[in-house]
Amino acid sequence: MEMWWSVWFFILGTVLASFGSVVGYRLPKKMKVMGVERSQCDHCERKLSWYERFPIISYLVTGGKCRTCKKRIPVIYTFVELATGGLYAFSYLKYGFSVDLLLACSLILLCAIIFVSDLLYFIISDKVLIVFFVWFLMLQVLFEYRSWLDAIAGGLLGFCFLLLLAILSKGGIGGGDIKLMGVLGLLLGFQGAYLTLMIASVIGVLIAIVGLLAKKYNWKTAIPFGPYLAVGALVTFYYSVELLERIF
Repeated sequence: MEMWWSVWFFILGTVLASFGSVVGYRLPKKMKVMGVERSQCDHCERKLSWYERFPIISYLVTGGKCRTCKKRIPVIYTFVELATGGLYAFSYLKYGFSVDLLLACSLILLCAIIFVSDLLYFIISDKVLIVFFVWFLMLQVLFEYRSWLDAIAGGLLGFCFLLLLAILSKGGIGGGDIKLMGVLGLLLGFQGAYLTLMIASVIGVLIAIVGLLAKKYNWKTAIPFGPYLAVGALVTFYYSVELLERIF
């Protein structure tokens, strides 16, 4: 039975990730998220049929190409669907039916949206952040999954640290990253916000070094920081206890 539930959560994750990708793709372009605007090819703008919008399956069936213009479909959408589905299944296996599962699934969906929008456009939508801030705040009120002092301290640490860094670097950190870290800090608490920032910074530095060595980047290349914060937040959510024991 547990295996069947994990399969169900994998499917749920891919479906929600597909919707999250639409949100991450459309909001920065000021398109309607809900309504009559169907998904379309990024190249020829042909509207996709219903059978071309199944998560993962449609990409495999079409060979990752548009049926009309034969251009490559960005693999980022399928990657996000696979990752989200896998993380949903993993979260169920790790937490079972619990508040932690609800928190994990909410965090994963936020990270999926951020991953798409920040990688494609270097934009983290305020609308998305407001929705998840209110949602996490509501869950805190209902379940008090951590002390209010810890939640507030985490939000302030995340927000203020990146705000200070943005000031010192004269705009090297975007406003979306600052607000995102405030939302993540509310969920993860003070120590969780610290770990998230540390992990994201390490990943960012390593990727920047690799990019420089491979001559893909130069010292002025803009790098989206949101995806690194997302990875840091997920690692922290799942393994904060183990990481904190090793650090302290």
